[in-house]
Amino acid sequence: MDRRHALASLAGLAAAAALPSRSQAKPPRVGILFFGSRANFRTRSEAFTKAMAERGYVEGKSIAYEWRTANGQEDVLRANATELGQGGVNVILSASTHTSRALRRAGVTAVPVVMAANEEPTIEGFAKSLDHPGGNFTGLSASVLDHLDRHIELLFAVAPRLTRVTALLNPDNPAYRVYRARLQSAVRAGTRLIVSDASSVEQIDAAFPARAREDADGLVVMNDVLFYNERRTVVDAAARVKRPAIYPLRGFVEAGGLMSYAANPEANFARAAHFVDRILKGAKPAEMAIEPAAKMELVVNRDRLETLGFPLPADIARQALYYPR
Repeated sequence: MDRRHALASLAGLAAAAALPSRSQAKPPRVGILFFGSRANFRTRSEAFTKAMAERGYVEGKSIAYEWRTANGQEDVLRANATELGQGGVNVILSASTHTSRALRRAGVTAVPVVMAANEEPTIEGFAKSLDHPGGNFTGLSASVLDHLDRHIELLFAVAPRLTRVTALLNPDNPAYRVYRARLQSAVRAGTRLIVSDASSVEQIDAAFPARAREDADGLVVMNDVLFYNERRTVVDAAARVKRPAIYPLRGFVEAGGLMSYAANPEANFARAAHFVDRILKGAKPAEMAIEPAAKMELVVNRDRLETLGFPLPADIARQALYYPR
């Protein structure tokens, strides 16, 4: 090789070295937004990252995660939502309806958002329809409305002699009117429905009598961020009046509530990886149909069941998962 060709080869190698290779390109970034602490969502986080790994994403190499947790603080949640919306992430995984609301309030419209467990996406205004969302939100719907009939069935299976059902609802929730109407149609004929509205901790306490009634009511609790944040207040009040209750999320049972029938959160987070993967490969959230919860589960608190003294029918007992395990 003559000197001229040697210099040209060296120049070509230098130019090639100056260009970023595919392996040097920055991996896509996924923002994950939680309202509570990451420790409280450990199993859900693990379910999501495991499902991503099964799709070939290696953290630090082919994917980067931006975790944002608010520890239950609204101002921190607002700041985190704004940061993720402006921080150059490729897609955001929203852990709950509450975090999705925060992203919307922060004006996040350009970044795709995958909902891991969103209550009533169309009623909340996150999507035009489940089949054709039409915006930047897609993912999974963890609608309690679709399972209110089952909630009432389970309540009467545990306490068949109930004559009244009390519903704890938050009138500030966008789904309030629809929830109330669906509940009215779900309650058995001849059973009185008593609606107790509460939009503050003080009103939650006021919704329960000072002492137990001779004829116990059944209790149904709406899926609402206030009730979930104050779930110990709710379950303690139900225990005080010896009231059998069914809740919209497993966390109420873990806090001492009798039973819940709800979406399995780990299954939802694992399924959310499917949406994130497709978006990273070019799919548009506006065209990705929102799916129902990946898996439903009945969870029963052994200790509360024993304290209340209600028998659990054999067919229900076979279906249930028990806490503590």
